[in-house]
Amino acid sequence: MKEYGIYIRQGEGKPYILQTFNDIDLAKIKLYEMLCFEEQRQRSYFVDNDFFHNKYNIATKLKYYCIQEREVTEWKKYSEKNKMTQSNIIFLKDFKNE
Repeated sequence: MKEYGIYIRQGEGKPYILQTFNDIDLAKIKLYEMLCFEEQRQRSYFVDNDFFHNKYNIATKLKYYCIQEREVTEWKKYSEKNKMTQSNIIFLKDFKNE
């Protein structure tokens, strides 16, 4: 199952994702709503996705948008036994300091 989020960064600021979506169409609708507000406020923006045709060039002071996706798996029951079997200990056999 895929999950989608709208990645936003204002200029050189710290990026964030406001909300996640289970459907790409819902993510696109939300993105276009946010862009409509940017247009009303006469602010320039850049969308870094291949489905969108930008009217502004990317620059450092623009508001940057990008719909990102990731794979989400089903929930699994937590177990301490599973945690203990995933060890990062390395044993060196017959290690001698010479």
